[in-house]
Amino acid sequence: MAEQERWILARSAPAVVQQMSQYYDPLLARVLVSRKLDTPDKAQAFLHPIAELADPFLYKGMRQAVDRILQAIADQETIVIYGDFDTDGVTSTCVMVTALEQLGARVSSHIPNRFDEGYGLNTDSLKSLQEQGADLIVTVDCGVRAVAEAAYAHEIGLDMVITDHHSVPEILPQAVAVVDAKQSDCTYPFKEHAGVGVAYSTARALYAAWNALHPQDAPLDASELLDLAAVGTVADMVPLGGENRIMVQQGLKRIAERPRPGIAALIQVSGSKPTDIDASTIAFRLAPRLNAMGRLEHADTSFDLLRAKTPEEASELANQLDETNRQRQDMLSEQVNTAEKLVDPLTDQLFFAFDENFHEGIVGLVASRLMNHYYRPALVMRRGESETTGSARSVEGFHITQALEYCADLLVRFGGHAQAAGFTLENGNIEVFRQRLLAYADEHLTEEMLQPRILVDAIVDLPELNERSVAALTELEPCGTGNLPPVFASRGVRVEFARCVGADGRHLQMQLSQNNGARLKAIAFGLGELEGRPNQGDLIDIVYTPRINHWNGNTSVDLEIQTWRPTQ
Repeated sequence: MAEQERWILARSAPAVVQQMSQYYDPLLARVLVSRKLDTPDKAQAFLHPIAELADPFLYKGMRQAVDRILQAIADQETIVIYGDFDTDGVTSTCVMVTALEQLGARVSSHIPNRFDEGYGLNTDSLKSLQEQGADLIVTVDCGVRAVAEAAYAHEIGLDMVITDHHSVPEILPQAVAVVDAKQSDCTYPFKEHAGVGVAYSTARALYAAWNALHPQDAPLDASELLDLAAVGTVADMVPLGGENRIMVQQGLKRIAERPRPGIAALIQVSGSKPTDIDASTIAFRLAPRLNAMGRLEHADTSFDLLRAKTPEEASELANQLDETNRQRQDMLSEQVNTAEKLVDPLTDQLFFAFDENFHEGIVGLVASRLMNHYYRPALVMRRGESETTGSARSVEGFHITQALEYCADLLVRFGGHAQAAGFTLENGNIEVFRQRLLAYADEHLTEEMLQPRILVDAIVDLPELNERSVAALTELEPCGTGNLPPVFASRGVRVEFARCVGADGRHLQMQLSQNNGARLKAIAFGLGELEGRPNQGDLIDIVYTPRINHWNGNTSVDLEIQTWRPTQ
């Protein structure tokens, strides 16, 4: 393990834990207290929030957006939903198209091709859509930074409603309405929706307005779209608190009870079951397959899957996604090896790798692998004939989109979040871009930021991990960004046996015991190739998440190891 890695106990408050243990399982109580959910009221509000979302008309621009869309429906204008090629963008497009179809709109979708059009609005695409008869463009998961493109749409007579969740520029694009909670004067109380969350809020507003105009009809209910909202929200790695937690909880319930054909087929090819789906399954099994088409081919296939009407249609499309994802995995392994040869972990504080042979669709995944392995901000780029397209991933504390903002005059386009961003620049600007980023990093990237930290909820002994207590931890679900799975540490654990497993021996399987207690199975994904891995008889300290394993009708507690070190 990395020598600079720091294990940090999030909080130690034994008296508060003892008090909370009167209301919750002692193991769950320790996690709640470590996360400052340290009173019954706070814990109840988080674990079981009131399933009520705020009034969508609190969004700035929502009333104007709804009025324009309803006018287009009444006049039978042609509406095009302009989306994005990642899972958030695809689910956002599906939510909006489905909602507008229910309202009787003449609606179609346009998800840009990553390789021909790039991310976000594209003037050639807008012109083509206008020539095909589009009257109104509604963006989802994109558009808030497309100032020039929105101005062009206005010039050619296209009205535009922008719904987005990305950071807002000083000058907003010209549009009938801009719906984005990150506008400084937006009164919507929750600011962390994914693009699909904003699309779902727009659908709620449209349904509310429609129901008010048609009181004699059966009311329309947007909750039928919550499964899509859950998938897109988890996939986009937005914080799973507040309204995101509510939507994902309800969406997961819907998937378990009555999954739409496309999601059911995707669950099947991923080797999962609808009743066992949680946020982790979405993040690591469903989303990669949905993303794979947009990375290597065209995301329309993923969109068609989510819109499939029959199991037969869905099964065929899900198999296509699964095969493309396998190709993506093989390609990623090769290109990570190439990228590692272009950086120097011993001297580079910020990784900067570009090559004409990188695949544009997976540069973000390559950057993620570099960042996670070496804990350095990483920018990985594919150099084309005239322009270079890249993705960036960053460590906690170093806001990569702000770093790109510092270089905005050198970039054709860019956008993203604190720890992930995409960008395009002309080839002639690569070197000055690199130098300016390095200068920015010298000023803003500290040594402390480059020290990996693992926050531990509690230090426990392995015998405390009984099935009842570990099962109680499922109350924390859905877990993900902003609400990570519970993390524990145990000291002085004995290795009963250890062996490398998996097709390439990348994973480390162990059996562990402590204080002559029960032996627990453990798996350390991706750690089998490390030098100095533990051997039988070694005493080690471990950081892990416990899981309940169901196999052949039996249940047991297993450990998913994050990291380990010789006992200290």
